[in-house]
Amino acid sequence: MIAGLRQRAAAVAFHGFALAVVAFVLAPFVISLLVSFNPGRSIGVPTPTTGVTLEWYRVVLTDTLYRQGLTTSLLVGVLVAVASVVLALPLVVAMARTPRLRTLSGLVVIPATVPTVVLGMQSLVAFEAVGLRGSLLSVVAAHTMWGLPLALLVLKAAHDRLDPRLGEAARSLGASAWRAGWEVTVPLLGPAIAVGGLLAFVASLNELVMSLFLAGGRVRTLPTVVWPQVRARRLRAGLAALATAARVTLPRSLTADARMSTCVAASRAGCRPWSGWALRWLRSRSSGLAVPARRTPNRSSCRS
Repeated sequence: MIAGLRQRAAAVAFHGFALAVVAFVLAPFVISLLVSFNPGRSIGVPTPTTGVTLEWYRVVLTDTLYRQGLTTSLLVGVLVAVASVVLALPLVVAMARTPRLRTLSGLVVIPATVPTVVLGMQSLVAFEAVGLRGSLLSVVAAHTMWGLPLALLVLKAAHDRLDPRLGEAARSLGASAWRAGWEVTVPLLGPAIAVGGLLAFVASLNELVMSLFLAGGRVRTLPTVVWPQVRARRLRAGLAALATAARVTLPRSLTADARMSTCVAASRAGCRPWSGWALRWLRSRSSGLAVPARRTPNRSSCRS
């Protein structure tokens, strides 16, 4: 009985700790959401006497400076995500086929270990020398130095878990190396590509230091628009409304992370959720070829 009470107490303590961690993580978002409804012009939480208002959302959505900053940040984030995945995918395939190139992964990850201030100063000198400072290209290139390592690590981990026999089967059916990679390897890496691009997009969206060095003129990201107001202590509830509006993308990020977690869990269980598509393509190329299949536990729980 005493052992049962101890187990219950440990379970209650564990769940209480987990709830405390969740509350700690979500507290800034909840406070920002409440402040965004404050009718006053200063930072504060609305009360029953002051009431609530949506005026700050109208101000943010109609302010040209905020809209341009948000549009530029989204555009830069999308370009960084695409560039990171497009550069990381060939590197991963090349490193898998040529072991001597595996040292490239360490070189590519180096920018992620360098402080952003150092990267910002180096990027400023480099792009100033070629006359690209303040351009969209300079901001995208600088942010890609952070996004590429993230995409590379995710894609490399996923590629190392692929079954090489699928590509070999495609090549035995007459597919070229390019077609086998495009129609077999790329679909298998679909979840990893999505997550790698998402991480690069979020890293670009949150980047401030390098943007301060490189942005200028019409190319101003959202953090560079907000930062001068924070330094001047001109904090208004509109900033909370802006932060709340930006967090609208959070559910999509959580959905992508949950799907990737499901794929990782299935892979660890021996299942390959995307392998069914590749196997169907291989079998459609030749009905007489028996594609080798790996026996896996709980196959009924995997979605082809």
